[in-house]
Amino acid sequence: MALRKHKTPTLRASQELQVAQLVVLFPDGEHYETDHVQRVAEKILANGSHYPTVPSHGTRTDRLNHALRILATDLFPDCHVGYLREQLLQCHHSPIEQVTEAVVTVPGPERLIWGKIDRSDFIRSETYKSEALMQLAVDYPQIWKSSIRAVLAENNWDYLNSYAQLAEIGSGGFWNSIRNFFLHWSFTRRGSSSSPSSSSSSSSSSENYEPSEPELIEEIGQLRRSKAEAQSNEDEKIAHQINEIEYTDCEQLITCLCCYSDCTFEQLAFCSEGDHGFCHSCIRRYISEGLFGQGALRGAARIGCISFSGCRGCLPSRMLQRVLSQDLWSAYEASLFEANIKHSHGTIVQCASCAYSEIDESTKPLAAALEKAEPLLRVARWMMWDLRRDIQTVYDRVVRERRGNAFQCRNPACKKLTCLQCMRTIRGLHQCWEEEQDGLRLYVEKAMADAVKRTCPVCNLSFQKSDGCNKIVCRCGYAMCYVCRRDISKQSYSHFCDHFRDVPGAPCDKCKKCDLYKLDPEEEAVQKAAAKARKEYLLSHPDIAKQAPQTARMAIGPLTALEKFGKECQEPYC
Repeated sequence: MALRKHKTPTLRASQELQVAQLVVLFPDGEHYETDHVQRVAEKILANGSHYPTVPSHGTRTDRLNHALRILATDLFPDCHVGYLREQLLQCHHSPIEQVTEAVVTVPGPERLIWGKIDRSDFIRSETYKSEALMQLAVDYPQIWKSSIRAVLAENNWDYLNSYAQLAEIGSGGFWNSIRNFFLHWSFTRRGSSSSPSSSSSSSSSSENYEPSEPELIEEIGQLRRSKAEAQSNEDEKIAHQINEIEYTDCEQLITCLCCYSDCTFEQLAFCSEGDHGFCHSCIRRYISEGLFGQGALRGAARIGCISFSGCRGCLPSRMLQRVLSQDLWSAYEASLFEANIKHSHGTIVQCASCAYSEIDESTKPLAAALEKAEPLLRVARWMMWDLRRDIQTVYDRVVRERRGNAFQCRNPACKKLTCLQCMRTIRGLHQCWEEEQDGLRLYVEKAMADAVKRTCPVCNLSFQKSDGCNKIVCRCGYAMCYVCRRDISKQSYSHFCDHFRDVPGAPCDKCKKCDLYKLDPEEEAVQKAAAKARKEYLLSHPDIAKQAPQTARMAIGPLTALEKFGKECQEPYC
């Protein structure tokens, strides 16, 4: 009612005129003046008892992540998650509707892992960002906090990915670490690092800092568990080495009956009879050769003892699962599954991305019916009518109508959709036999660009320097070093080396500061990223991998320095 008081008389008269026109057009219509509860209930029942529910996610970040999950898994499973996330952050209301309209209008880049969203792809809250920055500052006290912030921005503020990248960046040498330690310690003593802007190092963080974000706590625990597991594996290797030394000193080594090498008891595996022992390497080579070499063990439910004495024992399955690698054991299980399913009499439907297959029970097999109709088929052949082919065509149409054209793989490691018409993986709006060369080119070019780009930690703007000095000032005003990504808003050009050098471009022997103009060659990083992206794309698209000559000749990305030189040499002189 308060809004109606502020309406102008002209607007109120126009609305009353529109209502009067609707009443003339629909005289029996509901005027929505009484029985509001009954009217809403009737609408819900007419809509199949479906109605919009209040979202259970409290914060805005939770609501955006809920929308991102729907967009990335249900609506656009083939679109790159980063593109969907960027579009989502620009929406102020109705995020799913706005992003859907934007993606349909301008399709985004393709995602290799179809229909999956990783933990690191979600949007982070401001609390998570600040606590992740503090935790990484505690983990890497020798690295500047501005550099840590830039690495976090490049990795979507994900703690685990940033931790791994910071481990690769390092601290710039032992003496530089010692220098930074004393420099940061002196700043902390003077109390000049109390504010984020004056903090020169992540060592100013409190040693008693404990994160409160549940997601960050879980990631820290996951990192600690992985470190503990790696340490446990390393301790196990050392224990085996010590055990082998003790066996050797006591002359208690046992001979493998296959390669006749001396091993400890823990390095041997015995047959079911317990009379013959073989080292783990011999068992792995024997199973690998039987599966991928001669193929004598493919589908073999019982693997006999490999001794030469005619033992009637076998290699137990529990022992094989413990000795073999995960890939080799999975290959053996897949061979057993393939051998068993081939003996079935039904129609076999197989995934195009893995060895998973099922028996189609939607329609009975046609072979039994054709055997009973053999006299009728003979009469049809005498009349020059290929009745068998027509029956097969009708049968295929019925099967396709009942089963559909999409096959959902139930393998937990795959879970991809396969088109039963062209036997290729379905990615979004699928079209049989479509050309995917452009997808390879776009994916590789994006990886080449990501290998050399920088991201502003304030406004998340990604950029790449074409020329000029290494002092970069973002459009938001944030100043950073293009080499080490450190915040140089206060240092400005004093962050860079200003010593004279006899040979231009040579390393400075007086300091370890960054160069003002010189930059490490990016061509090697670009080519390495391109090779990795090409390999990933071809592994995800086996049909394109079969066209190796065409993909090898495809021009992707800018020319290298050697290619530019060769092209210039081929051009005729005027």
